[in-house]
Amino acid sequence: MKARFTSLLAAVSVATFALVAPASAAPVTETTNPETPTSKTPTSKTTAGNYPFSYLAGVRAQAMNPGSTPPGADDPSCQSTRNPVVLLPGFVANSTLTWQALAPLLRDQGYCLYTFDFGQAPYSGTLGGITAVEPGATEFAHFVDDVLARTGATQVDLIGHSEGATMPFYYLTRLGGAAKVDRYIGIAPLYNGTSQWGLAGLIGQMYDSPAGPALMNVCGACRDMVTGSAFLTDLAAHGDAAPTVQFTNIMTRYDQNATPYTTGMLAGSNVNNVVVQDLCDRDYSDHYQLTYSPTTLNVVLSALDPNYSPSWGCELSLPIVGRP
Repeated sequence: MKARFTSLLAAVSVATFALVAPASAAPVTETTNPETPTSKTPTSKTTAGNYPFSYLAGVRAQAMNPGSTPPGADDPSCQSTRNPVVLLPGFVANSTLTWQALAPLLRDQGYCLYTFDFGQAPYSGTLGGITAVEPGATEFAHFVDDVLARTGATQVDLIGHSEGATMPFYYLTRLGGAAKVDRYIGIAPLYNGTSQWGLAGLIGQMYDSPAGPALMNVCGACRDMVTGSAFLTDLAAHGDAAPTVQFTNIMTRYDQNATPYTTGMLAGSNVNNVVVQDLCDRDYSDHYQLTYSPTTLNVVLSALDPNYSPSWGCELSLPIVGRP
């Protein structure tokens, strides 16, 4: 049964990409720098009806306005005493697809949000996370410095999904970023890569062949994020590598891309590894739905603020569609 369910999730992933990609053919635009915040009036009340608990909300937003900023993010009028929060999407994704629920929720809780989309290929339109990961980490380092300079903050909090939850670890440990990051929240991260349904070995062989350089030009992340890649071997992710950073990793047992789902776990006294099904047995979120899961949203808000009281109980969350 589990194998059939995983196969179904894989098929849904392919279908979803087929739907989103044609709507993303707009020219690639460079990431704009956040403006200096000036004012902010947070909303104190959080209600379930305010936020879309479905990945399809991201698909709709991307289809209607590819690469658009999610609600509540990159607002030049935002001001907060909390750390600025940087949101990073994952592989073949962008902030439009990923943060239609979490961005407005965080803004309503008094956070100022800055999106960082990276790794667009010449053919990918507004979708990113496709090119080699290391250059994206270097760009990210400059982006964080810019956010800190413009906001006057000394540290940021990071929330990343998939590859966007993995790349910043390179920033922490190779580019001096640990001193500039307080909380690091990974949603479906791939610290140890993905087995990609058992094809990791074959993918590695293809990239190690004479065709490897050409393949890297097409999709560098396809090699970097696969288990056993040189990038991940060098990364050697573990919590003690950045002991001053507080890590929270959120995973789902029904992940069809970060496989096995335990690839998202880190070891260390400064790490909290969370599997959503351990908190809610009605949560069937897959890799994409995980950023829209009510369980995930509760964990994220609790990781950012220890005094936060969960807004939702254990609610049904289905793959891709979320709430029925």
